[in-house]
Amino acid sequence: WEYFRLHQQKEKFEEAYWGERRGRARVEREMKRISDIQLSTDSGFFVQTIGHIQSCYRHCIGTPRQGMLVPSSRASLTLTRNVSPESLVGLEEFSHVWIAFKFHLNTNTLKESKAFTSRSTFNAKITLPMLKRKMGVFATRSPHRPNPIGVTLAMIDRVDKKTRTVYLKACDLVDGTPVLDIKPYVPAYDTVPSFQVADWIADTINTRNTVTVNPACLETVRSIQHKLLQYKNEPEEYMKALMETLAAEVRSKFQTNKRMQESAAGQPVEVVFDETVVKYLWMDDRIFHITDIELAALNETKRAEEERIRQALQESESEQNSDRIDINNGQEDNEDVISDEVDNC
Repeated sequence: WEYFRLHQQKEKFEEAYWGERRGRARVEREMKRISDIQLSTDSGFFVQTIGHIQSCYRHCIGTPRQGMLVPSSRASLTLTRNVSPESLVGLEEFSHVWIAFKFHLNTNTLKESKAFTSRSTFNAKITLPMLKRKMGVFATRSPHRPNPIGVTLAMIDRVDKKTRTVYLKACDLVDGTPVLDIKPYVPAYDTVPSFQVADWIADTINTRNTVTVNPACLETVRSIQHKLLQYKNEPEEYMKALMETLAAEVRSKFQTNKRMQESAAGQPVEVVFDETVVKYLWMDDRIFHITDIELAALNETKRAEEERIRQALQESESEQNSDRIDINNGQEDNEDVISDEVDNC
């Protein structure tokens, strides 16, 4: 009997073992199939991220359309751990760098990807916020492209080989942007003596907004300067970069009208800049007034508290409505009792 029991146990173990092997083999075959599809160069190319951006711009909204429009903006590029720091040797000898990156916050990636797998195509024309009319996508620098790939030029502030980090200025990339490649800027190769630019670019390239600020905002920034990330203990540089950013701000016609209406009703526009939330009023088409600046964490806490109060008020109203229903039901019951007593009389 003991032999029979051990034999059965052995068969169970063997069955479980081979079941696991078969399952693992199926998973490996499926992973290979998926990998072959992803790495297939018949319909595309395989690229991998070499690093990520840490920026004073946390969201797409509020990020300048070109870094050179905001020379005081700051960011840093940190290479992934599988990229040798030796790859940065010599980069510190250059003043500027080209950065190839992915538009990782695009919301139409799936739609655009279908253009390569079906009869549909990508959007051929793009509405430009500054121009307020449509142009061919290849005549623009819009992030909404057939492939979500961008190239930007940034100024090198310093290179820290030990931490695999390149510190940048005049950078228009959003926090968390995946970087695909970097190359030094060489004027002899990257500029041309004679060139032509479309009139609708030339006419708007120097357009700026007028930005005013509540004097109390600078005092606020000075009081929280030690909590800033890109501008730690540099409140004046922070304000300079913020003013440059808002001066270059541009939205679609619809968004502009909407923000102006909200501002007229006393509701400010909010943008995240470095570790802060900046509130400003859109006074006119190109006139902004900064009303308040506070730490992003404090803003989130205040919003959470406001949400808690709102929910408490809703619960209180629900309870009051419930009490009214109970009272009404009680009155109806009493009326029934009185009616019964009258009938009995």
